[in-house]
Amino acid sequence: MSINYQWVLDEWDRFLKISERDKVDVIDGDALKTVYRYPVPDNEVKQQLSIVQLSMETVFEGWKWPYSGHSFVQQVKEMRETIHGCIPLIARRGEIDANLKPDDPGPQIAADDLHPWVWSAAKPHWDSGNDRAAIHAAAVNINSRLRKKLGRFDVSESRAVREAFSIEDPQPDRPRLRLCSKDDPDNFKSVHVGAVNLGCGLFGAVRNPVAHLPDDEHDLTEQEALECLAAFSLFARWIDRATVEQLKE
Repeated sequence: MSINYQWVLDEWDRFLKISERDKVDVIDGDALKTVYRYPVPDNEVKQQLSIVQLSMETVFEGWKWPYSGHSFVQQVKEMRETIHGCIPLIARRGEIDANLKPDDPGPQIAADDLHPWVWSAAKPHWDSGNDRAAIHAAAVNINSRLRKKLGRFDVSESRAVREAFSIEDPQPDRPRLRLCSKDDPDNFKSVHVGAVNLGCGLFGAVRNPVAHLPDDEHDLTEQEALECLAAFSLFARWIDRATVEQLKE
C-alpha cells in the first residue's frame, strides 16, 4: 500500500494551525499578564503531535523522534520547524526524484499485495523478524490449500503438486487442477508441466532448506526471503484460479 502524501500534508497543516500559540491578556489578581495559549486544548495538540511523529517515521525511513527529553512546548516548537523544512520535500517529491535519483529503481514488491494465502501466513513471522519461519508458514498454508482443493490428504507436498497438475486425465479419487483448456495440446502440456516444476521446485529447494537446515548453512537476506514469498505467491495464484477436473462418469 502506497503512502497518501496529500493526507500527510493535510495532517501537517492541521498541526501547524492548532499549534500556533496566540497571545492572550489575562488578569492575575490585580495585575494584567500576557500568556500564550494554543487555540485548542493541549491534549488535542498532543494527539496531533503523535500523528505527525508517526507520519515522519513512515515517510522518511530511518527518521527518529529526537525531542523526547524536551518539554511539551519545546517539542511542539521543534516539530513545527521540522515540518516547515520537510514540506517542500513532500510537495515537490516528483521534481526531486526526477532530478536527484540517478537510476530508475523499477517496480518493487509490496508484501501486503502478495496472495493472501502467502501473506496471511507469513506476516506474523515476518513482523517479528523471522524470515525463514515466514517462508515455511506460507509453504505450509499453500500445501494445505492445495490438498483441500484437490480433496487429497493422503499424499506428500510434491506428490500433491504432481497429482494436481498432471497432464493425465483424472482418475477415481484423483482429480486434476486445470489452468487452461486442452484445445491447444502443446500449450496445455507446457503450462501444466511448468506448474509441476515450479511447485516441486518451491517445496524442494525453498521450503525444505528453511525448514531443516541451520541458519549458518542456509542464510537468507531479507530481499531473498521476499523473493521466495513472491514465488510462492505466484504458485498460490495458479492454484487459486485453477478449475478442478473430476473423472467423468
